Amino acid sequence: MKPVNLVSVTCAKHDFEEHFLELYLNNFGIKLKDIKEVDWNSLLAFFKKYKEVAFIQHFENFFWGYRINQIPKEFDLLRISEESVINIELKSENTGCEITNQLIKNKYYLNFLKRKIISFTYVTNEEKLFKLTDNDELVEADFEELVLEIDGQEEMFVGNVNDLFDPSNYMVSPFNSTEKFLDDEYFLTDHQKATSTNIIKSFNNKTCRLFSIQGGAGTGKTLLTYDIAKKIESEGHKVLIIHCGYLNEGHKKLKKSGWKIIPIYELEDYKLDEFALIILDEAQRIRKDQFDYLIKHIKKEGSKSKIIFSYDEIQCLSIHEIKRNIPKEIRNLVAEENSHKLTDKIRSNEELSVFIQNLFYKRTNKKYTYNNIEIQYFSKPSLARKYLKHLHHNTDWKVIDFTESDRVKYPYDEYLVRGKDNSHRVIGQEFDDVVAVIDQYFYFNSKGELSTKGWRHKPFYHPTKMLYQNVSRARNKLKIIIINNQEMLNHCLKILNNN
Repeated sequence: MKPVNLVSVTCAKHDFEEHFLELYLNNFGIKLKDIKEVDWNSLLAFFKKYKEVAFIQHFENFFWGYRINQIPKEFDLLRISEESVINIELKSENTGCEITNQLIKNKYYLNFLKRKIISFTYVTNEEKLFKLTDNDELVEADFEELVLEIDGQEEMFVGNVNDLFDPSNYMVSPFNSTEKFLDDEYFLTDHQKATSTNIIKSFNNKTCRLFSIQGGAGTGKTLLTYDIAKKIESEGHKVLIIHCGYLNEGHKKLKKSGWKIIPIYELEDYKLDEFALIILDEAQRIRKDQFDYLIKHIKKEGSKSKIIFSYDEIQCLSIHEIKRNIPKEIRNLVAEENSHKLTDKIRSNEELSVFIQNLFYKRTNKKYTYNNIEIQYFSKPSLARKYLKHLHHNTDWKVIDFTESDRVKYPYDEYLVRGKDNSHRVIGQEFDDVVAVIDQYFYFNSKGELSTKGWRHKPFYHPTKMLYQNVSRARNKLKIIIINNQEMLNHCLKILNNN
């Protein structure tokens, strides 16, 4: 998005028919379909009042309706210089404390620009301007004060505002941004908020015992699940989180802060009756006997515990996990009104998402401009391993191994780095820059789906599922290492070149 002159925008709104107005606004990266009638009315009301004291230069260099990429955070008006950011929110009516809370929340997002933040709100039905003080108090202001603040801005930023905002700053994970999570420095989408409110309200209903949250990679399932745990516990209830996998460093930090989190193999060591809420995280991976043990506890006479199943049926890594199909068991148990599904990928880079979809399904062929995907080819596993070890030890790239078997030697053993991160240990986590490997055993089957062939032993862990797990951990950049597989190299190059 590029900055606009507010006089110009209001002239265009008055003079142009819709199709030409759309073309004009597109010039600045503004989509007409995203502008509601209330947005136009608020802007025109603000302009009418503002022009009483402002000159033409005071209308220049505003970003209107900017939304940070990949997250649902929007600002009405931003004016950005090298030293400061002026944020003006436009309200049709006075919403009391909500005005203050919005400006404070906006400051959190804008503070990453490392500039002084100056915050205003204009309420159109009162024709009043308000300013947020340095102490986060809302006071009435006048437009002359706004003009003075604008006059104080020099060396204006007039480029693409997306270049200033890094979405990864705001994508908080309980595991990889644990301190921010504990300090409530994160956001939930409207859908997540509604789901959280619904589950907490139903939790206090004695008749509701079983709940589920389903979501794929990047939908914010883990953040939502842990946010609910935090809120339930804040109401004075004891919460137990059972993680169906290895505990990561984020889990350990949360435990040090007083959270009760255990790996699934410790299930029978705890008296479940002590907990009002039990959360089964990554529930798709639980064994059937462990699942039955939990359900027996929930259903026994006198039990007051309730359970939330949090799962992603795509993220089954072993053949046994796929066959036992725990997600189907959950769907059969949980009432429809207590089953919640997240579909919007709010925490995944759109570029990476499109590439991954194209990578796994040959016939998808979605077009995109790729700037954060890198492909490296090596003819031998030994050469690839040397390069992977270099990346692991000498760079910020996160090399994620396929999970090693304790019993059988698999083809990928030849190039494992054997660091601490493999497909199983990174479940639920996110990393800025990720490295994943595609070797000579990957190919496209007759359905055009990525698969593997030629293994001496039938794999215990599903290779394609593990590859998906590895690449979907990336937040900003993805590096694919291809070993002796020209078919896959050709496919990846076609994706990058939109062929």
